[in-house]
Amino acid sequence: MGANMYMMWYDDNGKKPVSLKIEEAVAAYVRHFKSHPNVVLVNEKEVEPVSGVLVRPATYVRLNNFWVGWEDQAA
Repeated sequence: MGANMYMMWYDDNGKKPVSLKIEEAVAAYVRHFKSHPNVVLVNEKEVEPVSGVLVRPATYVRLNNFWVGWEDQAA
C-alpha cells in the first residue's frame, strides 16, 4: 500500500513571486526530511512551474499555503 505525506508551508509575502515561495518550501522540506519531494500542492491561483517538482492545483489548498510532499505513484 502506498502513502502520501506532506509538510505544509505558509508564506504570505506579497513581494515574493510564487515560484520563489515554492522553491523555499521545497528547500525547507529537504532540510527537515533529508529527501527531495516530488509534488507541491497549491491553490488553483498559484500554479507556477518549478524545476524538479510537480506543482499541482488542489481546490482545498488555501492561498499562500504550499503542501510539499511525496506522493507514492502506486497510491
